[in-house]
Formats: sequence, C-alpha cells, structure tokens
Amino acid sequence: MTATIQTSKLADPPRRRFRIASMEALGFIDNPGTASTWADAPTRPMIVATSQTSPSVPMVDPFSEWQPTEVGSRLLRGRIRWGLLLVILLMAAGIVAIGLWLYQRPEALAAETMLEVRASASALSPDLITASDLNNSLLDQNQVPVTVIASLLSLDAHARDLFEASATLPSSESASRTRASDAASKALDASRLLGANYAYRAAVIPILAAPDFETDPSLIALDEAARRFGEWQARFDSVRSALPAGSLSSITTELAVVSGDLDSIQTRYLDALRRDDMAGAITVVEDLSKRMTVAEGMLYSGLSGVHATIQKRIDSALSAIDLLVG
Repeated sequence: MTATIQTSKLADPPRRRFRIASMEALGFIDNPGTASTWADAPTRPMIVATSQTSPSVPMVDPFSEWQPTEVGSRLLRGRIRWGLLLVILLMAAGIVAIGLWLYQRPEALAAETMLEVRASASALSPDLITASDLNNSLLDQNQVPVTVIASLLSLDAHARDLFEASATLPSSESASRTRASDAASKALDASRLLGANYAYRAAVIPILAAPDFETDPSLIALDEAARRFGEWQARFDSVRSALPAGSLSSITTELAVVSGDLDSIQTRYLDALRRDDMAGAITVVEDLSKRMTVAEGMLYSGLSGVHATIQKRIDSALSAIDLLVG
C-alpha cells in the first residue's frame, strides 16, 4: 500500500476535502474521490492509503516428496538377541501354563473329592448289610449276636467318614453331596436305633423270665422265701429304673405297673406259704409269670415297629450309595 499526502490552502475556502481510503479499500466507492466537510480550523495533512493487490503464492504439497519405506527392514538387518527372546517365550509359556492349571484346578479337586466320597460309600455298604442282619436278629428271642458292638462301631466310623467327605464336595456336585450326607445320616440313625434297642432288649429279657419261687411250704422256710422274693424284686426294680425313657416307652410303663404290684404279690405268696397252702402259692407264682409273659410280648411287639423303622433307614442309605457309586 502507498500513502499520498494532499494539502489544502490555509486561507480560503474554510472547507477541506479528504479521501475515504478505507471505504475505497472495502469497495464501497468505485472511483476514488473526495468528500468535504466544514471546519473552522485549518486542515492538516491527511495520509490516504491505497491498496495494491499482492501476487498470489502457490500452495506446496507437503507429501509431494514422500516415498514409502519398508517397516522393520532395519530390525531384520540388525542383530537379534536370541537368549532374551527365548527367556520371554519361556515366561509367556509359564504364565499360560499357570493360568491353565488354575482354570482346571477346581475340576481336578472336585474329581479327587468325588473319588474319596465313592470310596467311603463303598466301605459303608458292607456295614449296612451287616446292620440289616443284626436288625433281623433283633426279633429273634433265641439269638443274641456277639458281634453287635463291633459291627455298630464299624458302621459308625464309615458313616462319619462319608459324612466328612461329602462336606468337601463343591457346589457343582450338590446332588452327590446331598446323596452322600443322606446316606451317612441314615446309616448313623440306623446304628443308633440298633444299639439302643439291643441294649434295651439285653437289659429287659433277664428280668422278664418267670421267677423260680418255691411253692411247697415244707421245702422252704418263710424267712428264706421272703429273702429270695426280695432279692428278685430289688434286681427287677434296679433294671427297670435304669431303662431309657425314650426307648419302647410302652414296655417301660408296663414294667413300672408290675413293680407297683410286687409288694402285694409278695404278701400273697408269703401268706400262702404260712398257711401251708401250696395251691395258693402256685397260683401267686403263676400270676406273676403271666405278667412277665405279657410284658415280654409287649417288648417284641415294640421291637417289631423299631425293626421296620431301622430297615427303612438301611434301605434308604443303600439306595443313596448305589446312586453315588454307580
């Protein structure tokens, strides 16, 4: 742009003229000219700017000289540290192996635990079969197995092993865990019932035997007869009072009734001997024997109901073991 200085006369006329250079540059005035304004003061020189069009600069493409290069060519021509690469590969393989081991570990533990559960179940099965035989013998009045305690101890031990093994099964084996715990619980319940009822039967049977009292007044003195009856009564009451309240309560109640009548039975027996009434003494002893026979019948009737309950427990445990072992 160039500047042009234009001056005006200071005396006359009082009007001054100026160029509007900015409007010319913006294109509002086609032909440059002058505009006048009134002023009392002398005009000062004005600098008028005129625009000049500068020549256009050509655009330069920044990618005109770019040439593609092969990536990694320097690496391929360089020296490779095979030892470091081998260490990195081994570390990566180790991490993958550890991750795979951690991923498969729960399944391996579940398989190992399942094997332990099946082994415990297989060991329990023969004990349950023996317990079934003992349960049948519970109703046999002439058979008292001598291996009851040993068999029940083995049954308890194997049932507890199965119960502990079932507790270690993961939640994914919930069905097997339920079967194992159910089999162990039913086996322990059967063992408990067998032990309690065998002990009850072993304690009660001796006192239910018909007492062997002398009925001939000429063969026994009165004080000797009283002593023998008193010893039998003391033994009877000692066993009866020691019986558990929860087992065969109907038999326990019947024996308590018999115990309450023993004093009157003894009085009748001694009175018959005192009168030399052999028939009366025989009648008293037979009445007492009948009472014992009735109590014994009630005992085996109660044991029959217990037998059915025990057998149900044993069969349920065996069925659960069959499902576990397969």
